[in-house]
Amino acid sequence: MSVSAPRTIQGSLPTIPQTTNEARTVFHSLVHGTPGRMRLLGVVAVVAALLLGAVCAQALIGSRAAADRAATNIAQVVRAQSLQVDLLRADALATNAFLVGGLEPSDQRAAYDQAMTTVAKGIAEAAAAQPADGDALAALSVQVQTYATLVEQARSNNRLGLPVGATYLTQASAGLRSDAIPIIDSIVRANEGRATAEFDRADSTALLLVGVVAVIVLIGVAVWLARRTHRYVNAPLAVAIVLLVIGLVVALSTIGTVGATAADVRANQYQDTVQLARVSTAANDARANESLTLIRRGSGSDNEKAWKADATTVEKALAAYSTPLLQEWQRYADGHREIRSLDDHGNWDKAVSLATSTQAQAPGTLFAQFDKDVTAQRDAASQGAVARIDGLGGAAPAYAVGIGLLSLIACWLIIRGIGKRIEEYT
Repeated sequence: MSVSAPRTIQGSLPTIPQTTNEARTVFHSLVHGTPGRMRLLGVVAVVAALLLGAVCAQALIGSRAAADRAATNIAQVVRAQSLQVDLLRADALATNAFLVGGLEPSDQRAAYDQAMTTVAKGIAEAAAAQPADGDALAALSVQVQTYATLVEQARSNNRLGLPVGATYLTQASAGLRSDAIPIIDSIVRANEGRATAEFDRADSTALLLVGVVAVIVLIGVAVWLARRTHRYVNAPLAVAIVLLVIGLVVALSTIGTVGATAADVRANQYQDTVQLARVSTAANDARANESLTLIRRGSGSDNEKAWKADATTVEKALAAYSTPLLQEWQRYADGHREIRSLDDHGNWDKAVSLATSTQAQAPGTLFAQFDKDVTAQRDAASQGAVARIDGLGGAAPAYAVGIGLLSLIACWLIIRGIGKRIEEYT
């Protein structure tokens, strides 16, 4: 006697194609004919509205975030450049004070100590502000400590009148330029690259082209619906399109303002900050090389070549930036040439006396005033750049939320508007 399969299984097998057919029938009825096409276009319109809202919100929030990151990176560039300026300023002070012999002037010693304290503080602040620079700043800290140790050894020997002091100081200055300064240069380049990238991201107008396409799709749906139904006014759908266009215009305007402001800061205050930092760096390097040329006596030709290279950097930068600062530099440069003339003609003592003089028109005094004025203008430019970028597009998050809500309202209006036309057909 054979055993038949359970009736429940036998009965269930034929129901599978029946269920599938029913599903196909339901789907076909939903998309068939004009009402079906209306439903499909309604789905397309809702997706377009949601896409527009999402893209606008993303672009607004991304633009604001990019502006904030640009401000952070600009501030780090300024910190790194300040480290370089302060280190070379300290070296200029140390080498010039060394020329005096014995116990150096107390004001120069205090200025050197202040510069080195500023460097130590600046390294700590830079490490806290930008963790990505942590390893480089740690290596820089080691090089700065090595430099400071060699300078102290040079001073100790100089006070005792021992010639080896000049060797220590020359070694300190050379190590500063070969080991410490390249680290700072790499930090500056890295943060300049980050700042430039964020400036570009701040203008995310291109992303909003997706929103423009979404509006075009919605208008296309409205036109098709009007022609098909011969009802040219669909109030809910029209209001939805108007709301979405308003949201898109607000997003375009806000992001356009952020992008334009970022581009202006990049071309003006930020560029001024970078240029003036280079001027200050080259100028202090030149001042240190002036003293090193005298310290090394007859073997300082390389230092004089370095001075001339620095002078060229300063003059080219200032020729396109500031005539008053260029004139200040040229007055100091005239004094430098007088120092070199005295030394080259065998009047080393007079050359040292002029190089270390604190008289009103002495080269050192003229240089100190020039350095002070360049620093003041650099600080003003950097503060202006950070102030304009920091908080740029502050209302963007609120606009993003508002546009997101508008897109949801628009979706409801689209469903309502197209739903009315479907009801008329059915």
